[in-house]
Amino acid sequence: MDKKTLYRLFYLPKQIEQKKREIQRIQDQLTAISPNLSGMPHGGGVHDKIGEGVVELVTKKEELEELKRGYQLEEDRINAWIDAVEDIQINLILTLRFREKMSWNQVADQIGGINTEDSCRKMIDRFLEKGVKANGPTEKRDQ
Repeated sequence: MDKKTLYRLFYLPKQIEQKKREIQRIQDQLTAISPNLSGMPHGGGVHDKIGEGVVELVTKKEELEELKRGYQLEEDRINAWIDAVEDIQINLILTLRFREKMSWNQVADQIGGINTEDSCRKMIDRFLEKGVKANGPTEKRDQ
């Protein structure tokens, strides 16, 4: 496991929220379009704003569902990896930081003792650098 993969737990939900905003924007645009019922011809070629908007809306909704599925898979994989970490303090720090999405300062407060946000972060950095996992070296994965 690497930091980049762990931090995906922070950024994937933000991507999902962005996609939801895009969907809402398209829905708002579609409700603002009024059909031309005058019966009078209008210029230019054929242009179906509603049809194009619906296609875009369906595409964005499919992308949102794909993001949600990807997030769930990534979250499950990372949580399983965290669960396998045998070092209790490292496991707790990983849980607080990446599952509960606490700041490093909040993590240090929860751990207590003489731990600072920097010491907690450095413990995780060293742990990840060593490649220590419950049953051997961590997986290597570039994304």
